[in-house]
Amino acid sequence: MKTTINGKRYDSSRCESLCDYDHHNNGNYSGTSHLLLASDGTYLIWTDTNGQDCWTTDKFCECCDVTAFIDQCDPDPAEEERLVELELIEIIR
Repeated sequence: MKTTINGKRYDSSRCESLCDYDHHNNGNYSGTSHLLLASDGTYLIWTDTNGQDCWTTDKFCECCDVTAFIDQCDPDPAEEERLVELELIEIIR
């Protein structure tokens, strides 16, 4: 998916995927939201839906609150490692 934000053109297929979470409606899968990192350092959200939920729609936009997005995710170990590298989270053991 492509979008233009503040005169810059972004392509979701050229961004790094950092983490994601699934959407459900009445227990049925209805789509996934992805936190992406563009080559210019901009964090983006790409939501890809299947039409099962009229409240969740396809979108591709700038992420205004990266921490809130990550809080909704359950990153795997590789995703956690990358989020730490980017100083978006800190692992407390």
